Amino acid sequence: MSGSNVSDYEIKKRLSAVADAEQDERERISERKRMRKVSRSNTALKGEVRTLSKMLDESAVTIETLEALREKPRLGRKMAKVRGRKSGKLPVAWVALASDWHTCELVTLDQSNGMNEHNPDIGRERAFEWARNLVTMVKLSQERLDVKTLVLWLGGDFLVNSGMHYGGMWDVAMTPEQEARVIRNLLVEIITFLRAELDVERIHIPTSWGNHDRSSMKIVPGLAKDFSHASIIYEDLSAWFAADASITFEISTAEWNLVDVHGYPILFHHGHGIRYGGGVGGISIPLMKKAGVLARDYDFRTICIGHYHQCQIFGAGQAVCNGSLVGMNGYSTDGGFPSEPPAQMAFVIDLERLEISDFYRVWGCQV
Repeated sequence: MSGSNVSDYEIKKRLSAVADAEQDERERISERKRMRKVSRSNTALKGEVRTLSKMLDESAVTIETLEALREKPRLGRKMAKVRGRKSGKLPVAWVALASDWHTCELVTLDQSNGMNEHNPDIGRERAFEWARNLVTMVKLSQERLDVKTLVLWLGGDFLVNSGMHYGGMWDVAMTPEQEARVIRNLLVEIITFLRAELDVERIHIPTSWGNHDRSSMKIVPGLAKDFSHASIIYEDLSAWFAADASITFEISTAEWNLVDVHGYPILFHHGHGIRYGGGVGGISIPLMKKAGVLARDYDFRTICIGHYHQCQIFGAGQAVCNGSLVGMNGYSTDGGFPSEPPAQMAFVIDLERLEISDFYRVWGCQV
């Protein structure tokens, strides 16, 4: 111990204290790491719980809607029920959804990242491509089925309509009035083509107006029909084909158009009245919730909408969402919405069982 005032004992004591402090620090670091791991695990579990909760909510909505639809008493029929078979073939009705064509919209390759181009000429060709494909599909089905009726829903938004927003001429080739004439003439040609090509007893045309069809800056509650270019177009079409008893119209006077197809009731609406703000489940949750509410007042088996430019089927056919013919545009690109090729939905109703037997996409382009 010569030359030192610190004993060996004190040195050992200090070294032991330092070692204990280092051990405590290591344990604190280990505990902090463990707590961070637990926190991350809890966060992940909370995320899974939220996802599962939303899935359960969606399932509950679907179950509630199905129960409401099943318990709702049937209302009166507009089309006579089909009884018995002719030529041994199953009697059916085809339902073709036509909406959201935006025929005169201008879309450049730059706006769509090179994935789509659209103008009035392309819009017209897509409409006829859709009609030709629909005719082909119906004729193929007639090899084994007795197609009684083609229900052709005109679901609105055939126009782009620069008048619905101030200064909106940038995405359309003409004024709303010019558009309306183009669409009226195009639909006359399309319906005439379908009547000439299809061997069916009847083409029945229920209608709905869309948000792009309005002649006012904003939708006028309760008076939307009176401020709609589509309503005028539909009335012109009904007058044009009035002499042909095999072409009938059911022009909507309210937002929701309830149509009876040989005993199978369908509720049509353009879709702008169903609010969707994004999130897990997509349009299915608000659509099925709306269907559950509507089932209290309307006797229907299937609800059909457009507006969202998506070909989708929900709840085993309790709801159907239609696509568009314009395809990807500047709005969908800027909004990051999923792109879909030009297509429209169609389905077949088994008129013996009164149920939907098949769903189809009818393309508006070469695929």
